Amino acid sequence: MATKEIKKQLEMALAEIGKIEPWFDKAFNAWIFSNDLYPVECEGKSAEEVIKKYPKYLEIFIEHRMVGRLDEFNEKKTKGKGGARPNAGRPVGSNKESTIQIRVPNDIAMWLKQPGTISNLRTLMQAYKHA
Repeated sequence: MATKEIKKQLEMALAEIGKIEPWFDKAFNAWIFSNDLYPVECEGKSAEEVIKKYPKYLEIFIEHRMVGRLDEFNEKKTKGKGGARPNAGRPVGSNKESTIQIRVPNDIAMWLKQPGTISNLRTLMQAYKHA
């Protein structure tokens, strides 16, 4: 692969990333730098070491990408659906009753599923509550 093209891509990638500012991770007892734009991480004993090593790691990643030596998992873009999303869930102003799931014997479950049983049960509960 032409090194000129790799260098050009590396310059573009470093411009996208901006300033390399490593942070100290107490769990690993090392300085670390990573960026969301590229799946490349670098660690070292000092911040200066990480700043010096990261462009080399990024260059190797770019070279592997250009040659096609990367696993497709590294390049796959997902449409993450995790977390709260606008307009997800029950609509605002919905008057549907909230429910919970319980386990009861089959004969009781069949009895509860009969039409009108729930309202009769509520009436019975209210009468018992006021007695």
